[in-house]
Amino acid sequence: MCFRQDCKQCGKYTWGGCGKHLDTLYASIDKGKHCMCRSWPGVVIPQHTTAGQPSGTSNSTTTGIIPYLILQLGVQNK
Repeated sequence: MCFRQDCKQCGKYTWGGCGKHLDTLYASIDKGKHCMCRSWPGVVIPQHTTAGQPSGTSNSTTTGIIPYLILQLGVQNK
C-alpha cells in the first residue's frame, strides 16, 4: 500500500510504500503540493501552462500578437 509522507528536502508531499497505488495517491494531493524530488512512477503528471496562455500556443515572434496585427491591418514589410 502507498502512503503520503513529507519530503525532507522540499517539505511537499511525496510517497512511501509499494508504488502500486501512486495514481490514487497523487490525485489525493492538492495541486502544487506534490514533491518532485522523487519520481512518481506510472503517474501521468499534467503539464502546467502559463496563466492566461492556452496550452499549445506560443508567444514567439512568428505566432505572437505582432504578426497577427500585421496580417489584420494589411501592413507589409518594405
